Amino acid sequence: MIWRSLLSMALAALVLSACGASGGGDPPAPVATRLCPQTIDYGTVFTGGSGSGELVQVQLDTTAMTYKITYLASPVPVTKGTVLPTRATAPNNVFSGTLTQETLLPTTKLNQCAFRLNNASLDPTRPARVFLGEGVLGGTIPGAEIQFAGVAGVGVVPDTTFPYYPFISFAQTSTSLAEIAGKYSMLGYHKVPSQSFAPVAVDGAVTINADGSFTECDNSGIYAGQCRQPGTNFVARTDSPTFETDHFTGQVTPTQAVSGPQAQGVLIVGKLKGQLVPILIRVGAANPSVFSPPGSPPATPLADDESGIAMLAPQTNVAAGSQNGEYIGVDSNFAYRTTALTNAQATMLDPFNPSLASLATAINLDYTQTLPGLVTTTKGAAGTTPTGKMIFTGGTIGYLDTSDPSAPYFAVSAFVQ
Repeated sequence: MIWRSLLSMALAALVLSACGASGGGDPPAPVATRLCPQTIDYGTVFTGGSGSGELVQVQLDTTAMTYKITYLASPVPVTKGTVLPTRATAPNNVFSGTLTQETLLPTTKLNQCAFRLNNASLDPTRPARVFLGEGVLGGTIPGAEIQFAGVAGVGVVPDTTFPYYPFISFAQTSTSLAEIAGKYSMLGYHKVPSQSFAPVAVDGAVTINADGSFTECDNSGIYAGQCRQPGTNFVARTDSPTFETDHFTGQVTPTQAVSGPQAQGVLIVGKLKGQLVPILIRVGAANPSVFSPPGSPPATPLADDESGIAMLAPQTNVAAGSQNGEYIGVDSNFAYRTTALTNAQATMLDPFNPSLASLATAINLDYTQTLPGLVTTTKGAAGTTPTGKMIFTGGTIGYLDTSDPSAPYFAVSAFVQ
C-alpha cells in the first residue's frame, strides 16, 4: 500500500543520520554535522508568531538551560473568566523557566536540537517543546485556560484548555518593506473563541507594496472571491523588527464589532536560507466594557476575537524534488509532526513515535501549479481531487488541508535535514 512505502521512506530519513558505515576495511564515519548551533544564549532573540495570534520573542540559554518568552501582542487573557488584561500586558508579558534536553527523538542529532520548556504546558503528559535550527526556532509556547461568561449574552467563551500553542520564530527578520514587496500565496488557520472556538481556514493571495499598502484576495471566508486591502497600511512596530496593520479584517464576521474590525495584523518576515519567510498573525480584540465618558454614545462590548497564524510564500514556481528533506513543526491539532518529503510524496509522522503507522498521514503532491508556488495535495488514497495546498520558502512548509471544511487542518514546519 502507498502509506507503507511512504512510511518506509520517512523512517529511513529519520534514522539515516544515526547510521554509520561498518566493516573491516571501511574508513571511520565522518563526524556528523550538527543541525543547530552548539550553544546559544539570550543574545540571540527569536521573533515570531503563534497559533494563538501572539507576537512573541523567545530566548534560550543552552548552557544555563533556561528560557525566556516575551509577549509583545496577545489576545490571550491572563486569567480565566476575564478578557483583559492579556499576556502582552506587564508584568504578565514575560514567562521564564528551565530547559530539559529532549531524549525521545529517534537520533542523537535530533535530540541535540530539541528542548522541553519546563512548567510551560498545562498538561503534564504533553510537554511543551522547542526545536532549534539554524536561524529558526519552532515548537510550542505556554498554553492557557480560557473562559468568559459574556456580557448580556454577547461574547460567551466556553471553558477550554490549550496545553500549549504552536509557534515559529526567527533570529533574523527583514525590516524593509521594499525588500518584502511582492506577490505571495497565503495559507493559515484561525480560531474564534466567542464562536465556540470555531476553526477557520486562511487561503488567499497577498500583494505587498513598498509603501506598506497591500491587497488580499481570498479563496475562502466571508470575502471569498474578493480582492481588497483588509487593514491600514503596514507600518513598523517600535517594539520589534515587525510590521503592523490595524482594523484588520478576519475570515468570519466578528461576533460583535459595532465600529468595525478592531484586530491587529502583525507581519513577521524571517530570513532563512537566503529567502524571506513571512508570517502573518491576527491578534484578535475583545473588550467587555460598556463604560463611555459623559456625553459620549453608549459603549457596546467588543468581540472581534478571531485569532491565529498564516504563512506566506512567493508566487514563484517550485520544482519537484527541490524541497526534499525532513521538516518538523506543530499542527492545528496541537500535535508535533515530522514531514518527510521526497519529490511528489510526503509522510507526516509523530516524531516521537515514528514507527506507528496509525499516526502517519501520506500526502501526494501535484507540482502542476496553476498559480506559481502553490502545490496542490491529496491525502493518500483518498482520491484524485485535491483537498490541500502546500507552499514553500526558506526551508519552511505551510500546509493547509480542507478535506473536512468544518475542521481545516494546518501546519507550519521548518527544515531539519
